[in-house]
Amino acid sequence: MRIPGRPREYERTCAECGYTWRVPRWAVHPPTKGLPFAGLGGIGMQAEIDAVVAANAQMAEGKDAFRVCSMCGSVHYKQRAARA
Repeated sequence: MRIPGRPREYERTCAECGYTWRVPRWAVHPPTKGLPFAGLGGIGMQAEIDAVVAANAQMAEGKDAFRVCSMCGSVHYKQRAARA
């Protein structure tokens, strides 16, 4: 379900060359998972913690592709919500 008023995409403009590209919302604000509460679980929780860390690292790699200007390779940009 789409939330009205919340942008689906963002537009980034390179500060170096002026090139503009669109970025999906998931790449701007990726949904990362928090570490599980150890509580009384003890040693058995390490496998779950490793799985969460690996999932967060994979999401970060996908996000990095949108972070760099494809024309000049700069990581300096301005960002604003894209209008449809």
